[in-house]
Amino acid sequence: MNQSDFARKYSFEKPLQRLIMLRVLMGGSMDGEGVRVIEHHVLAEFCCCSKQAVFKEIKALERAGFLKVRKIGALDIGLKVRLEPARGYTITPAQEFV
Repeated sequence: MNQSDFARKYSFEKPLQRLIMLRVLMGGSMDGEGVRVIEHHVLAEFCCCSKQAVFKEIKALERAGFLKVRKIGALDIGLKVRLEPARGYTITPAQEFV
């Protein structure tokens, strides 16, 4: 099974974990492969809860091996150049689900 099937069908501990996985899945290409870059506030706004709750569940998903997280920054070049905080997310399905 691919990342899309995993995010939709796996029995996660909490509904917020599935919501996070679905948002990460939406941030990528249609094949569901690769790293998705998502800014902090976008993920928290999508889940309609506090940033602390989102990041707590992201850590739980990371510890379980379902999500790989890489700290990165997205460069915004307009009238000003600034570095926006973001993370790169990669979905890694559970071995028994693959």
